[in-house]
Amino acid sequence: MNRKKFLHYTAAIAPFVIAFNAFSCKQRNFFQAFAPDIKFQNRILVLVELIGGNDGLNTVIPIDKYNILSSARRDILIPEKKILPLRDTNTFGFHPSLTGLQSLYNDKLVSVIQGVGYPNPEFSHFRGKGIKYTANTEKEEIRTGWLGRYLEHDYPNYPKGYPVKPNDGPAAIRIGSVSPKITQFMSKINKGMEEDLSIGFTNIEDFNATATLPESEMMSATFANANMDKIRAVSRQIKLYAPIVQDHANRQKNLSKRYPEPNKNPLADQLKTVARLIGSGLNTPVYLVSQTDYDTHSDQVDTADTTQGKHATLLKDLSEAITAFEDDLHLMGKQDDVLGMTFSEFGRRIACGSYGTDHGTAESAILFGTQLKSGIIGTSPDLPAQVSAEDNLAMQYDFRSVYKAILGGWFGVPEERIKTIINQGPDEKLDLFKA
Repeated sequence: MNRKKFLHYTAAIAPFVIAFNAFSCKQRNFFQAFAPDIKFQNRILVLVELIGGNDGLNTVIPIDKYNILSSARRDILIPEKKILPLRDTNTFGFHPSLTGLQSLYNDKLVSVIQGVGYPNPEFSHFRGKGIKYTANTEKEEIRTGWLGRYLEHDYPNYPKGYPVKPNDGPAAIRIGSVSPKITQFMSKINKGMEEDLSIGFTNIEDFNATATLPESEMMSATFANANMDKIRAVSRQIKLYAPIVQDHANRQKNLSKRYPEPNKNPLADQLKTVARLIGSGLNTPVYLVSQTDYDTHSDQVDTADTTQGKHATLLKDLSEAITAFEDDLHLMGKQDDVLGMTFSEFGRRIACGSYGTDHGTAESAILFGTQLKSGIIGTSPDLPAQVSAEDNLAMQYDFRSVYKAILGGWFGVPEERIKTIINQGPDEKLDLFKA
């Protein structure tokens, strides 16, 4: 009997053993020792990267600060009557394009963390992405990602010996434009070389299980030795995992009717594939998808109608994709196993110019799933009465506190191990999940 089945059966009989043998402390302690493993088993994280820096003030709108916003953002401000109301708050409302997320929020499936940021921002896309991928804000760059450091514990000696079983998927799957930096770790086998624990692709049909690896002689003539070894290792893992991933994708059809037509919404296409793989039972704990074009310096809104334009289209696609994805998971019976979260390299400034916004500080992180304590986390932003072009939103929560809350509260990682994965940031605790 494998460990998974063993845990299943012991969980089922544990209450009866304890009930009929109240004095058997050894038996009670034996079953309780497995409780954490059972609770956190088969959990999946889906990260949605909003590339470019999302404007949180026009996404989750602080209605109580509307007078200040109407002066600072008059060219891009959403009309107050068009703001979507939320079930449990009169302080915040959603952008009118987020009708699907509004429904999920009102059904207690969404949590929004206000003011997520990091100290001393430089407002650089490259630097901001690196900070969010590595959980490192120090000047000295580190070469591993926070998810890579988390996953390497469960995939010792990777890539040697992986996949272990015919149905084992990769530790992480990237679809779209998410950098492999986030899932890199330092190889213990190939010392000094980063290994990527994820497999990346654009479309599930990209996989070709019959593809052959490049000849080592040809690669030696083309690349330096370090690059040659790395490229060969990546190619080898793709070759090993491609038939497993493709086979699982073929096992499960999407059940939701809410997805848009293919190629109409790139994020929805990505999440549609993720849902198929999750529904198929593929043993992959982390998925990463992305949506581009959030760098809205100008043309963020339609000059004739601020509820329309570039940002409105992006938010509509985001809302539509997440709503269909959650519906699909529900129909597949997988909704309780999955946590989703958006993140961006930074937010936008308070003031606007040229019908757009400049690089800013804090963002609003949107989490979705059935196991969340739903609602708004954080307070309405503290805005100056007279907003200048340089004014920024104050950070309420360090992004590393969010990561730590996910590692501990969702994946059940012990606190001491969390400190080795993310050794920076404050010790603030975020309680995101139901008991």
